[in-house]
Amino acid sequence: MTNRVTELYNEELLRGGSPLAEIDLHDEERFPYLAGIDRRYLNRPVFVGEGELNRFADDVVRAVDILMSLPERLYDGDLDRLCRTLGVEPRRARLMRRLGGARPYRFGRIDAYHDGESFKILEFNATSETGGLEWVGPATRAMLDHDALRAFAERHRLGFVDAPEKVAEALRQVTGSRDPVVALIEGEGGLADYGVAWRPLHRLLRDLGLDCRLGEITDLDFGNGRVLFRGTPVDVVYRVFEVDQVVDHPEGLRLTERLLAAHEEGSVVVWTPLETEIYRQKACMTLLSDPGLGVRLSAEERALIDRVLPWTRSLGEPGLFEECVERRERLILKPNDAYSGRGIVAGWEVGEREWLRALRDGAETGAIVQERVVPRHEPVVDPVTGRVEPWEACWGLYYTPAGGYAGGGCRFQKVGQVDIRALGPGTKTKVAGVLTYPDAVEGVGSW
Repeated sequence: MTNRVTELYNEELLRGGSPLAEIDLHDEERFPYLAGIDRRYLNRPVFVGEGELNRFADDVVRAVDILMSLPERLYDGDLDRLCRTLGVEPRRARLMRRLGGARPYRFGRIDAYHDGESFKILEFNATSETGGLEWVGPATRAMLDHDALRAFAERHRLGFVDAPEKVAEALRQVTGSRDPVVALIEGEGGLADYGVAWRPLHRLLRDLGLDCRLGEITDLDFGNGRVLFRGTPVDVVYRVFEVDQVVDHPEGLRLTERLLAAHEEGSVVVWTPLETEIYRQKACMTLLSDPGLGVRLSAEERALIDRVLPWTRSLGEPGLFEECVERRERLILKPNDAYSGRGIVAGWEVGEREWLRALRDGAETGAIVQERVVPRHEPVVDPVTGRVEPWEACWGLYYTPAGGYAGGGCRFQKVGQVDIRALGPGTKTKVAGVLTYPDAVEGVGSW
């Protein structure tokens, strides 16, 4: 079901000569920042009810809190036992739990579909190296820079939450300083591969008033009781490197150990600690979803998890294989520790033989299966043909320690051309920011 604001926007767009049709975020002269990001932009924002989004965001925050309480609920706080359950390799696990189980800062992004009735969480990206911040706020602000869209937004009382602003606010809060020095840190050699995301984020944080420096783990040093970035004392290290980028590299591992020790001593804040890598493991979702795995949840918590998380199981469970074979067209397989769509196999896209092979491989290497969520269609006007075409949206919604909705955006693909493994840069995927409308708008026949 399409919401009323989207219908009104498309109706206005389809009228001949509408200035909304002139919106083009690919204009390099007008939007040089966006042109420098390897993204393709939809010709409109996404509209969603403020109340619905805020209720879902509250559910997300509660679900994340439950997620990060798994060690206490299952193993009396023993992170090592949780890592063994999740199949985390011991050397990686030792680094992940290096800080001894202190509850990490609540920060990250969930990926979700809206199935026409409600939002469903597809994955938790509960860690600081999650991407997307470089475009979600700027793309929406750029749209609002157009007079026609700004007038439409004012007319219908649309709202906007800027995710980078929320992150900057959170970094100030965790340091207790209005002017912290922030070091945005990749692994050694990481900027060559991932700088396309972190350089724009670096610029955004600086534009928001933070003294932000961008570099790699080897740019850090230690002296006079402080962590130094090329000689400058640092208040917070915004970690965008992963465990795998340092665990097998002696110098990176040495520097990471010293960095974590400085965090323990209180001389720097690591945003976010490596413990969050534990909760990025997709097998955590099976612990939440499957009541038979022993996680102690209240009736209210169980209802919450069932409301926001699709049925999710580990392929290692006895007797599950045959059920997965029978339910192929309703299930999707995801490797436990992969991201950006790597290794995903959708049962409805493959034949029985390929599905069987994927299940066998997944059972050996560690994978989960999840109930398929069919996203509702978003009607998008093709600016060239004038036709209204159905697209599908994957929502990326951020949360911070303060709680609540902290901004987000959508990655779009045309219905019929959807490839769940191709939602990143350099693909046919388009992205769009999110605007909210007052709940009273729904059901109104005219304005």
